[in-house]
Amino acid sequence: MSAVFRELVLNWQGSEYRVKPTMALLNKIEQDVSLSVLAFKITSGNPPLTQLATVISHFLTAAGAKDAPAEEVYAEILHGDKKIVGDMAAALMLAVFPQRGKAEAPTTTGKSEKRSRAQK
Repeated sequence: MSAVFRELVLNWQGSEYRVKPTMALLNKIEQDVSLSVLAFKITSGNPPLTQLATVISHFLTAAGAKDAPAEEVYAEILHGDKKIVGDMAAALMLAVFPQRGKAEAPTTTGKSEKRSRAQK
């Protein structure tokens, strides 16, 4: 059986986005962030938040989110629930590294309501 990527489910500004990594998407991400270095830093408990935001932004954009620049994602990471950030980092790592067998969608549970521009 061949290795498969897991679909990732991201919640962003009140909408759910589903994206399955492709080699093209991963190559695009790696132009900005080394996924292996990011994975190492996440597992060592020291995730670089700007890099995490960049990766999440790439995934959201690939899934069709229209307003998910890395700066907005970074602000959400800084001001959001720390458990959600940890869950998101874990889900990302499950999604970007191929698995053997059935692929289940890791899910993040970000804010479910869209914040107004005045609240940002």
